[in-house]
Amino acid sequence: METKTTTAITTVKQELHLREWIEQIKAQQESGMTVAAYCAQNGINIKTYYYHLRKVREHFVESEPAIVPVAVPRSATDIRIEKNGLQISLPADISADTLLALVHELC
Repeated sequence: METKTTTAITTVKQELHLREWIEQIKAQQESGMTVAAYCAQNGINIKTYYYHLRKVREHFVESEPAIVPVAVPRSATDIRIEKNGLQISLPADISADTLLALVHELC
């Protein structure tokens, strides 16, 4: 039981430390100073800053979804689909759901 408590406390400490560095990195970026100048002004070792910057980035990469939505620009011209000699022309403003369903049925 003591191990679970110790693990929970360690996790909370790590999360707090991460949040502190997130705020430190935001402050540097908003300061308009270079990383070197910011670190010198705030008494931070530049290698320590970059170490924590990497850790913060890793944290956010791990927490982000692997699938990223993509916006498809609409064109003014009609959409043409051709398969096995069959040609279909669709209006450019067709809904994405309708187009996806149609392509799914054809393939």
